Amino acid sequence: MGDDVLEDLDAAIRSGSLGSIAPAARTYSTPTKLGREMIEGAGQTIARQKEAIDRLEAERAGGMVVLRLDPKRIRASEFANRHERSLDPTDPAFVALREDIRRRGQLDPIRVRPLAGLPGQDYEIVYGHRRHAVALALDAEVEGGFRVLALLDADAADAREHVLKMHSENFARSDLSPYEYGQMYASWLDAGCFNTQGEIATAVGLDQSVISTYVRIATLPDPVLSAFGDPRGIALRWARELALALKTAEPRVLAVATEISARPAPRDPQAVLRELVAAAAPRREARAAKTETVKVRGKTLYTMGQRGDGLVLKFGSLVDKSLAAEARDELKEHLTRWLTKRVKP
Repeated sequence: MGDDVLEDLDAAIRSGSLGSIAPAARTYSTPTKLGREMIEGAGQTIARQKEAIDRLEAERAGGMVVLRLDPKRIRASEFANRHERSLDPTDPAFVALREDIRRRGQLDPIRVRPLAGLPGQDYEIVYGHRRHAVALALDAEVEGGFRVLALLDADAADAREHVLKMHSENFARSDLSPYEYGQMYASWLDAGCFNTQGEIATAVGLDQSVISTYVRIATLPDPVLSAFGDPRGIALRWARELALALKTAEPRVLAVATEISARPAPRDPQAVLRELVAAAAPRREARAAKTETVKVRGKTLYTMGQRGDGLVLKFGSLVDKSLAAEARDELKEHLTRWLTKRVKP
């Protein structure tokens, strides 16, 4: 409540509504000693309140104060690391968080940095995009609106400092998927916050191979990501298998991925992985047919070939269609009779 009081008082001072003391019921041509003391005391009180407001503003600029803000005046960061499904009002995790905040209130503030010169937008999110999305949803549902708790961080103006604070908060909570981490690291490289994956690894305290694995998942071909439906379901340990499958037989893997994408959702991520990996497995080439040609006076009567466990019979030019049909019937009858005597029921 202190923030609201000081903000209202500050606004009143700036508008000039506190610039004078209300007149007494009786007026005197010369103020009494008590009147002078009251005027001086009121002036001192206003001065102290103004000093408190200035101090509060300085603390806010230093990121020391938690504010209650209109969520509509806060914009998402260009480095937002949440997949769009995480912010979908129908996402189970989003629904659970919304109901928890509705019931218990917002316990963890988001972090914002100040903006200047943007009409209708005063702050940008450093971290807490999902909590902000929940606040927006509740603001539209709750009578009188919903204010989001936010920690002002003026030090996050530098892009690298901004993304590292976002990473630190999410890594501590361990609630981002490998795909979302990979997307986040890739966006840092694209924006020039870091020049190499090695620089990112040093900054966040991870091995470069781990950073590379995350990025590999986020940069999988679109058909593969679509096959999973929700890329947040891709496990970190699958990155190597998928990369090997694409390297071995990318056209077949992408074709299978496209076919899977056309199926109804949701799809089991592990089942999708098995299909994609199987698409790259070496195909057994059909064994070449062993053929034997029977001729009469130099002309082909028929050719008989074996392909695996099958038998292929092709008549030559000497055998017309009616004769070929008769031969097939005779062969079928003879073969049936012959096999019936030799197979065990």
